[in-house]
Amino acid sequence: MWETNAEELLTHGDGTIRGVKVRKNDGRFDNVFGEQVMLSCGGFEGNREMLGRYVGPRADQLGLVAPGLKYNTGFGLKMGLQVGAATAGSFHGLHCELVDTRSSKPEATVWGHSFGIVVNEHSKRFYDEGNRSLFATCEVIAYETWRDQNQKAYFVTDAPIMDRFRPGWVYDTTDLDPEKGETIEDLAKKLGLVPQELKKTVDEYNASINDKEFNPLVLDGKSTFGLTPNKTNWAAPIKVAPFYGYPLTAKVVFTFGGLKVDLESRVLSTTGTPIPAGFITMRVRLPPKLESEVNRQRCVLSMY
Repeated sequence: MWETNAEELLTHGDGTIRGVKVRKNDGRFDNVFGEQVMLSCGGFEGNREMLGRYVGPRADQLGLVAPGLKYNTGFGLKMGLQVGAATAGSFHGLHCELVDTRSSKPEATVWGHSFGIVVNEHSKRFYDEGNRSLFATCEVIAYETWRDQNQKAYFVTDAPIMDRFRPGWVYDTTDLDPEKGETIEDLAKKLGLVPQELKKTVDEYNASINDKEFNPLVLDGKSTFGLTPNKTNWAAPIKVAPFYGYPLTAKVVFTFGGLKVDLESRVLSTTGTPIPAGFITMRVRLPPKLESEVNRQRCVLSMY
């Protein structure tokens, strides 16, 4: 049923689920009955009210990584909660990614934060970009950008890294080329940062790097010392022009919380028992003429 929004679950007096109340594309309600109801409802990325309630203050600042997420309004979760379903997972958590603020492309994610430095709007590093593998940290650094850095972050690196990873998915998921400067100060201006502050951060970072070999394929131990925070791995110096950078912000990909189910995919109530679903049915033997008219269909009686 297209252009139809599920609004609430229909129940018998004993709590058995018997169908779904829906709103049609003309704005009117209708009831849809079935022997079983399956919820396949996604999260609540497109619901500002639920994001604020469960994720917390300033959740309205989180954009959507793809436009279709606006249809994930959390109605499926709300319908389950209304009939006493238990919850599972972390409703206050979410998966977000750092995306290119200049791009309007869906999922313009810049993945390579591990192979340079990421600074805030004051040109200060705020996260250990190399503390674990790229995919183990992409979510956390984005979350910190939203929660603690005013939704503003800037990735900075130099020619050897870009020559090594471009073209490719690490920096080319966005549809725009990185900002480029012949000096760190030039790059800072293009990113909207104070040139002297970014130059100071880069110089301090370069001076603190150990002499281990850079190897992006493993946790290489090429780290910094004396910085807050230090970078644990992949601390390649940023010294070779031209210098490159991306302005970044965090966008939500999906939320975590859901309804609690058992191994048979039955939704559990808050007491831990499965919520029953299905019609109370009975077969009725009709006179031959009437049976022919209804094409031998089963008659289903809804018991209230």
